[in-house]
Amino acid sequence: MSTSTLPVTQRMARLVPQPDSTSPPQEVVHLSAFAIIRKKSDRGEKILLAKRLRPQFTAGKWTLPSSLIDYGEHPDEAMKRILEVQLGKKPEKVRLDQVQSYGDKHWDICFVYDVDLGSLGALSQDIEKAEYFEVSDLPQELRQDHREVLETAGLIKTRARNLVLRLVKHVCGGMSEFPLQP
Repeated sequence: MSTSTLPVTQRMARLVPQPDSTSPPQEVVHLSAFAIIRKKSDRGEKILLAKRLRPQFTAGKWTLPSSLIDYGEHPDEAMKRILEVQLGKKPEKVRLDQVQSYGDKHWDICFVYDVDLGSLGALSQDIEKAEYFEVSDLPQELRQDHREVLETAGLIKTRARNLVLRLVKHVCGGMSEFPLQP
């Protein structure tokens, strides 16, 4: 019997992770959508970040506009919903750029979108403010996991890589023919 002919409850049951004796009870998968909203600047490129008030674990931190995807929701539709809820505006265009995967305390699957938004609408009550930041000058209060999304997307260089590049430049006396560029 193919899954398309099974009753809906049986098809859905196959999508729900089933605990077994080898899996720790805290094992969980998060599906999330992240928006990268860009704007040209004199120094290159800016990206939009939101300073969060809630939930508590994000309070006072800058984040990319993002949230969890609801069960059964298509990631594209989730991204549109998230932007409308958080930034008060439907996006002009959303384009899936990457799917990233992280695992530590739980497994995160992140759908990363390039978004054309235009202007901002009324911000969510969970967001204090939204501002564009130079990619080269992101705030210290940017959540580490959101920084990792930007690093993986290639928008910012990792701190470790920057340190190595500066060290190489120092050791090599600033040789311009060295293949690595800071």
